[in-house]
Amino acid sequence: MHPLAQKDMIRSIGLMTGTSMDGLDISVVDIVSHQYKLSPQNIISDTIPFPAQLRKSICETVSGGEELYAKLDEDLGKWMAEVVSSFVDENNITGIDLIGSHGQTVHHENGVKSVQLGNPEYLHRALGVPVIYDFRTADIGAGGTGAPLIPKVDEWLFQKAESAVIALNIGGIANVSLVPPKNKGEIVGFDTGPGMALLDEVYRSHFIEGFDGSGKAASQGMIDMALVNAWMEDAYFKMAPPKSTGRDYFGPSWVTAHNEELNNISFEDRLASLSLFTAKTIHESCKSFLEREDVSELIMGGGGSHHGQIFFHLERLFQAVQVKRSDEYGVSIDEKEAVGFSLLAVANIKEIPGNIPSVTGAKEAVVLGEIYPAEQSIEA
Repeated sequence: MHPLAQKDMIRSIGLMTGTSMDGLDISVVDIVSHQYKLSPQNIISDTIPFPAQLRKSICETVSGGEELYAKLDEDLGKWMAEVVSSFVDENNITGIDLIGSHGQTVHHENGVKSVQLGNPEYLHRALGVPVIYDFRTADIGAGGTGAPLIPKVDEWLFQKAESAVIALNIGGIANVSLVPPKNKGEIVGFDTGPGMALLDEVYRSHFIEGFDGSGKAASQGMIDMALVNAWMEDAYFKMAPPKSTGRDYFGPSWVTAHNEELNNISFEDRLASLSLFTAKTIHESCKSFLEREDVSELIMGGGGSHHGQIFFHLERLFQAVQVKRSDEYGVSIDEKEAVGFSLLAVANIKEIPGNIPSVTGAKEAVVLGEIYPAEQSIEA
């Protein structure tokens, strides 16, 4: 067992570069452990945008091949170490014990392989503390899909005594977790499909850079219901959980496959239609696979929660359920996943399983992540 496991409170940095590929989410969290429950306190968070050249390299690597992995692994690792060091210094943060770094996903093959880049050696050198990384491989090794991993975090953050909640994260890909009251059912979670990925692709095909984060451009268009209904026929939405997906599917290749029909409508109409499509995939997925009468709230996190049109459609579709943002629970919608990986890093140190077999399809619950440097992990 790692020496840090004996501490009741661990100050952990969580780092997340998501499928939206817009920057690095950083959260510094004091995490208190009680048996198998972890509770975050005193969260300090920020998002640091990627430099244009680094973002270009990430996009090229995602759409390219394995021969590009090594260079991005080094470049991203060095950049992350620099910005995290600056963040710690600028905020006068001391007493860091641990870093949980998810890394940038460049390939995710459901239940077969998941690749995240960002060499942890540079973070360790810069901060002088252990780094937990490569969170998905252990679940895949146990027969799981490797995603989503945030449902365990949703349990720690949002579980209520008397009612169930649905926790929704909208990054590039959207995922949901049904968190039942304690001891009243099992957690179910999966990727519902596109979050901001398709909207971002269409926006950047028009403007090269940027994205319609607030949904302002989408609000100026008209929805093409025939297209939305046709898109809803995709086989992924009918597939029962456990399941996960990524930009490999709902990304550039999806837009290319639907290019002809997208080009038949205006730019604003494309964004308006994709906004409803995204909301409908979330709602229909919950309706099909998470049906419970005691769901009281839908709690949104992730950058897509800023998108006014998606939020509007979700409020209308989930009529009987309160739609809230995770800010109301003290967790910034932009840094929820970074907070999540700070928690999963502590779970690794304390040998607490971080996956949920009913979510990923794994044969058993396992401890997630590798530790760098490896010699920091010692037997009790």
